[in-house]
Amino acid sequence: MKTFLILLLAPVIMMAAEQTATFKVSGNCNSCKKTITKAANAVGGVQSSTWDKNTKIATVVFDDATAKLLEIKQAIVNAGYDVENIKATDEAYNKLHSCCKYRGKE
Repeated sequence: MKTFLILLLAPVIMMAAEQTATFKVSGNCNSCKKTITKAANAVGGVQSSTWDKNTKIATVVFDDATAKLLEIKQAIVNAGYDVENIKATDEAYNKLHSCCKYRGKE
């Protein structure tokens, strides 16, 4: 019976899978990188995140049973950074350090 339950639950357990997503995040510098990755990593289920200041591409590895991509993007937006198709509020953006202000530079 125990083996039967394990076999029955195996597909459900396997549905929770590690996902990797890449998307554009506006920013300028290493300070931006630190804030962007900190915001992403604060979301439960995120295993790792990186952001390349030259390409403006974030790469996030997460457990899709625990974290949703939109939730990760929203955390970054809440930190003041525009993400593909989601703009940070002016209030959040204005809290960024002056070297991190990217609007008008892109």
